[in-house]
Amino acid sequence: MMTKREAVRAILDGRGADRIPVIMNAFSLPVMQYGYTMPEVMMSPEKMTECMVGTRKRLGYDGLCAGAYGGIAAMMGGHLPDSEGNVTGMGEDVVHSMEDIKKLAPYDAEKCPMLKTLVNTIKLMRETEPEEPIFVILHVPAAVAFSLMGAKPAFRAMVKNVELFRALSDYVEDAVVESCKIIMDAGVDFLWFPTPNFGGYCISRKTYEKCISESNIRALKRIKDNGAQIVLHTCGLYDDRFDLVLKESGDAWHISDTSTKKVKEQYGDKVSLMGSIPCVSVLMEGTEQEVYDFCYKECMDAAQDGRFILSGDCDVPPGTSDENMKAAVRAAKDAEKILFGKTK
Repeated sequence: MMTKREAVRAILDGRGADRIPVIMNAFSLPVMQYGYTMPEVMMSPEKMTECMVGTRKRLGYDGLCAGAYGGIAAMMGGHLPDSEGNVTGMGEDVVHSMEDIKKLAPYDAEKCPMLKTLVNTIKLMRETEPEEPIFVILHVPAAVAFSLMGAKPAFRAMVKNVELFRALSDYVEDAVVESCKIIMDAGVDFLWFPTPNFGGYCISRKTYEKCISESNIRALKRIKDNGAQIVLHTCGLYDDRFDLVLKESGDAWHISDTSTKKVKEQYGDKVSLMGSIPCVSVLMEGTEQEVYDFCYKECMDAAQDGRFILSGDCDVPPGTSDENMKAAVRAAKDAEKILFGKTK
């Protein structure tokens, strides 16, 4: 039987594993259960490791999230005023013209405190649980550009000033690639890229093609060439653009708002899948039996070839019960017995 890390690598390599990892995007849940605030854990490798490892062990799922990295926008644009004239240090809503791009500070990974903290967290988690898969939440260049512009200006630019949005995405690409290399070298198993602002709830397929596709194809290939394995979280409606996402070098898609069985039938021979338990309507609000039944069917629909990771469709809500989390794990274990002939 493969170890957890071996199984995740085999799934992302497209070879298939003899187990179904249950890797929840459980970030808010462990923080809340240990009584910490998000800033507290983001600044403390010890607190992040404590709550992530402790919650994982207690509930029985696999994998550890080492954190979310947003240091690029803060370092490059944190000194600039936003549209209301405030300098927040976060680098959000600060670029609205080509001239503003020229005002961005150079990205220096060695001086980024957020990156240093994240690397230390990864190392501590690896020492604490050497056999657990570790992942980090990161942003593609277009998502960094979105933060630097701010939501309203970014959506406006993607329609009326495509040149500006693409120029900013291109400008931050080297910083994204460099930070990903450092994070991979620290010992993570895969990089997890959420793209909530680029699905069908937010932009059209046409806008995705004009503003997102080319940047993702180029940047993610560079990141993979550095040895990374990539999970793309297609957050929201992506059914009309999965064929575009297929060109972006993702080793797996973490899907939501769609049918796992349908996506498996259409793209399962080309990419591994992760998901897709509705985190609110099923995982948090469902009964223990409803969670078990849904998760068991997900596994039977998508894990026959060993290329599936069971997961929620987004961040697990803090209000999710322990019993429901354990039911998801139990369903995956029972599906393993049927699909892979396991006796334990």
